[in-house]
Amino acid sequence: MKNKETLKARMDRRLSFLDGLPSCRSAVMQRIAQEEAPVMKKKISLGLVLALILVSLSVAGLAAAALLFSPKADAARIADRALEEKYGVTPEMQTFFVRSEEELPGGAVRVLYAGRDQLLEALGTYTARVKDGKADISWSYDGKDTSGLYGADAWGVQQLRQMLIDNQETGGMGLFLPRALEIAQANGNPWQDSVSTEEEIIDYFEQLEKEKTAALAARKLPEDEMAELARQAVIEAYSLTAEQVAALEQYVQPLADEENAWYWMEDGKPCFEVQYFLSQGPDGAFVEKDGTYGVLVNVETGVIERIVYESGLGGEG
Repeated sequence: MKNKETLKARMDRRLSFLDGLPSCRSAVMQRIAQEEAPVMKKKISLGLVLALILVSLSVAGLAAAALLFSPKADAARIADRALEEKYGVTPEMQTFFVRSEEELPGGAVRVLYAGRDQLLEALGTYTARVKDGKADISWSYDGKDTSGLYGADAWGVQQLRQMLIDNQETGGMGLFLPRALEIAQANGNPWQDSVSTEEEIIDYFEQLEKEKTAALAARKLPEDEMAELARQAVIEAYSLTAEQVAALEQYVQPLADEENAWYWMEDGKPCFEVQYFLSQGPDGAFVEKDGTYGVLVNVETGVIERIVYESGLGGEG
């Protein structure tokens, strides 16, 4: 219980700016900070066993549920698998990337994994073209030498694995970010933070508020039904076990109490966003598939428009 309360508190702090900006918050998945701790065996109570049985029955019934993924959401799942199978980039490692999806003519979908912010030049970009349930994926640094850990000019799975370790041990990117910036400089693309004018910021939030209000007005499904669709989508997309499902919790931001707070437009489609978080280890120790899951559910059709997993193992977490 202490661990769950800690995770919720961290998420609340990361969204605390909502207090001054009604109905507006970051579209980027909120990271869950993780702390190094030894894994300890836990006794399973009778209550937990019964809960797991109920969850198992629920999972077994997913096949009969009306769960539909949009072409982009489905393509992202296929591309995620291809990224790990061909290059070894796991879902946890995706914390260092920004994933985007684009529908192409002829029914194909392009899925891009671009190194996040200052890491772009070091990590490069993975591009997957998905069609008919299959993904053809490539890397912008295919064929380049990645040996030498951070001394290499192109960072692949070896570096990503070490980045996760370094970030968990130090709580930041200090061990590899300076080198990533050097690579960006050498490639002629030095990192610069974008600066927006006050007028641009105001216009952005005004437009965002209009879109959120429109998404809410278009709602045809109750929120609890959409939350359940989102939960089922997470279970199916990430193959969660019965025990993991039992530990999965919906996140509710206490400061986002406006009626349209969790509504968004995704490619012009009105959506309701649901976030779940999973924490299995004692005292915040990371266990596989721990982190935050964000799902966008179409408020008119119930279709899963987008689903994103954030392990919380990268960045400043």
